[in-house]
Amino acid sequence: MPTVTREQARRIDKLAMQDLGIPGVVLMENAGLNALAAIDRFMAEQGKELRRAVIFCGGGNNGGDGYVIARHLHNRGTSVQIIAHKPTDQLTGDAAIHATICRNMNLDIQPAPKIPSTLSTPDPNSSSISSFLNFQLSSFSPAPSIIIDALLGTGFRGQLRPDMLALIQAINATKSKPHAPKIVALDLPSGLDCDTGHPAQATIRADLTVTFVAAKQGFTNPAAQPYLGQVVVADIGTPPDILDRVTAI
Repeated sequence: MPTVTREQARRIDKLAMQDLGIPGVVLMENAGLNALAAIDRFMAEQGKELRRAVIFCGGGNNGGDGYVIARHLHNRGTSVQIIAHKPTDQLTGDAAIHATICRNMNLDIQPAPKIPSTLSTPDPNSSSISSFLNFQLSSFSPAPSIIIDALLGTGFRGQLRPDMLALIQAINATKSKPHAPKIVALDLPSGLDCDTGHPAQATIRADLTVTFVAAKQGFTNPAAQPYLGQVVVADIGTPPDILDRVTAI
């Protein structure tokens, strides 16, 4: 299975948009749709019905993929709640387009809670973020089938900001709850470095990672394995020769 670095992933997107004329918003739509198909297969394998979903959307393209999935889940009758790490009216580019569609459809979009910037090591068992997340999950009856992580993508490296750190810790804490929802990461688990596979102070522990175009180079690092779960590669509509060209360089 070929792997790509963050720069190679960016180059694939750039070639698709500039050389072939595929709009970025179309690539994002394809990514979301094919990720949802992978999620459906995974849930069927687990013998679980996908009735309710909580989707955590970041402020970049990874979050845009999450908005696409939210829209299509809603359209087929799944109960969806979106937790937006960045207000939808502050998004830009393709992610803003898909978030605006969700907002115009009156989907349930809630802001992620903030914590003081001085809090560098939040405790997920006592932080306001954990309390907020527990409240959101309890608002569904029964509990959601899945939590979708669309917070951070291939561009992340280094250290997490305190609010993102606490949010990831709180999501991971749901694994200890009765009837815990499955956690699905889009492209890679938030907090994992795309190139090195090194986890940040907190990293999403996914049951399924739906990665786009190709597995990421960091996935080969044994340190990444506890966070990936099952890995599935999803298409975004780019021809295979683009991947071959980029990885041959």
